[in-house]
Amino acid sequence: MLSSRDEIAETIRKSGHRVTPQRIIVYEALWRAGSHPSVSDIHEYASKIDPSISLATVYKILQLFTEIGLVREMGFRDGSARYDPDVNFHINLICNECGKIEDYDCISFEEIAPNLNQRAGFQVQSHNFEVRGICSQCRDIR
Repeated sequence: MLSSRDEIAETIRKSGHRVTPQRIIVYEALWRAGSHPSVSDIHEYASKIDPSISLATVYKILQLFTEIGLVREMGFRDGSARYDPDVNFHINLICNECGKIEDYDCISFEEIAPNLNQRAGFQVQSHNFEVRGICSQCRDIR
């Protein structure tokens, strides 16, 4: 996570885009909304800071953030999307019952990438690691 407004602004600026108050607010709302929030979750938090921010604005800003690498969009089979502000290498543990998503930190991608290229002849352009199962809370309910 970028820890200050200055870091967020610099990342946006370096990508060739204007820094706007709405963009800063949406990035901060993305982190405050909790684990892997939806657009609606992010909009809810952003509109608490600036009630004039529309849902359409949040969509546009998230699209930009995805393009410049500030966030990672996680698409699901049902067409919904959630956003991961942690763009560092990690595994997303996704519960098939409740939909909860947790981050699981592990070895770095740099340790895996050379093997993919050498053994499989595969040049990685992007990566997203998901493991699906049932979380401990849902297992306890069963």
